[in-house]
Amino acid sequence: MDNISPVYARFVLREIINQGIAAEQLLVGTTLDRTALERGGDIAMEDFLTILNNGRLLSNNDQLGLVIGRHTNINALGFIGAAAAIAPTIREGLQVLENYTRLHVTYIRLDLSSGLQGLSVRLHYLRDTGEVERFHSEAAVMLLQHYIEMLAGRILDDAEFRLAIPAPDYREEYARCLHSPVSFDWEYTTAEIPAHWLDLASPYYNAEMWHQATLQLAQQLRTLEGKEQNPYSQYVSALMRSSEPPLPDLQSVASRLHMSERTLNRRLQQEQTSFREIRSEVLNNWARQLLDETQQSVEAIAAALGYQDTANFRRSFRSRAGCSPSEYRSRGRHR
Repeated sequence: MDNISPVYARFVLREIINQGIAAEQLLVGTTLDRTALERGGDIAMEDFLTILNNGRLLSNNDQLGLVIGRHTNINALGFIGAAAAIAPTIREGLQVLENYTRLHVTYIRLDLSSGLQGLSVRLHYLRDTGEVERFHSEAAVMLLQHYIEMLAGRILDDAEFRLAIPAPDYREEYARCLHSPVSFDWEYTTAEIPAHWLDLASPYYNAEMWHQATLQLAQQLRTLEGKEQNPYSQYVSALMRSSEPPLPDLQSVASRLHMSERTLNRRLQQEQTSFREIRSEVLNNWARQLLDETQQSVEAIAAALGYQDTANFRRSFRSRAGCSPSEYRSRGRHR
């Protein structure tokens, strides 16, 4: 069964009560009573969707997603949010959210993809949430904005928020809630974060607390073995895709997971892949970007990607692309 933190439903409950509406009306059609919602743990996704629909109808407020978003901060994600808050940098905090949010909520997947301009944060809905999907999207991008602004100490005004919803009648309200441009009717809800934000040091970083937080998260990841397909290859692939070259090596990734290199290799082998295979694929994607979008020489690109020998880079690229880097670039110019 899909579950979600009760925090978001509690925001709706508070809004309803503040409007003088009885809490019991909000909970009609759910398995919850007020005490269970206010004092209990995760709630069933079906109950949450019912609460959102009830709240929208009772309050006659189509802006419920913005209401939730105004009050939602990283603490809403529990120990995952706490870990992101004390991460060394914004990028590492976002990587925590990508790799561990599925421990907190089962109906959304967060995908990060690093590129020359910055980091793309994309929401994938793993189930149909119907009419209230826009509430989820609105609250999610506002949470991301709040998180980055909290760590950076300034307004995030040069990102771009792309929402996979039609422009609502209240679109002017977005300018009051989001500090960067917003556009609608995209295939996926995405936040495009410029590169200069990502490696800002967090003032909340604490080395010992960060160590303990990543240890706890790694232990939680182990609970997914047998429940989720390929949890370790998902983790390694996500970490690589959200990093900039030179990409993390085996030792550093194993250290993040608080396991030995040998153990990580064994887990990946059990999932029918390898660290080298995952890393090589991401390096190849970076190579294509650099060849397509920059004028850097092949030698400079090889060095940027962490290759000590340009010949090794050429061999690796040819094995995946079927041509040399120079040939690939030449073909691109004639496309």
